[in-house]
Amino acid sequence: MKISVFCISMVLIALPAIAETYTWEDSQGTVNFTEDLGNVPARYRKKVKVLGDTELPPAEVNEKGEKPAQKGKVEGAREIRSGAPAARQDKKKAFYGGKESETWKSEFAALDADVKAAEKQLVETRHRMQDTSGMSRAEYLTVQSTLKSLENSVLMRRKKLEDLKKEAETAGVPADLME
Repeated sequence: MKISVFCISMVLIALPAIAETYTWEDSQGTVNFTEDLGNVPARYRKKVKVLGDTELPPAEVNEKGEKPAQKGKVEGAREIRSGAPAARQDKKKAFYGGKESETWKSEFAALDADVKAAEKQLVETRHRMQDTSGMSRAEYLTVQSTLKSLENSVLMRRKKLEDLKKEAETAGVPADLME
């Protein structure tokens, strides 16, 4: 019983931590991992594999002197698609703060979805705490710990979204891309 409670609590605690992880092998054969595509050296970005893949494409990395990745090309282990017709892709793309407008939009969508998922999990855990009569002391303490962890997680995600909004406002991103 204690083992199953422990296993369930570990799964609940780990759920908010699910994110994309990028992996690549460098010239010495060392396998590297990161959660930020910007941390991958430019020469290895074509070899990047995505672990923990979500529905949204990762943010494109645009550094000085480097052209943005073309939509529709295979980048690493995933094909990045654009909903725009081919004729519209040929037009000059709008950049704000060094990022393409579609990148801003996808970052906001991903963070917003992340906040909503964490909030939903928090509500479910709070609901579970309303009736503790059938719980053992260990299970109660585990759920209580999970609840605190989820509250912190929601606050952290909301702060990330606010920080992205501030960054976007500074870069002059139009309001319709921040929705």
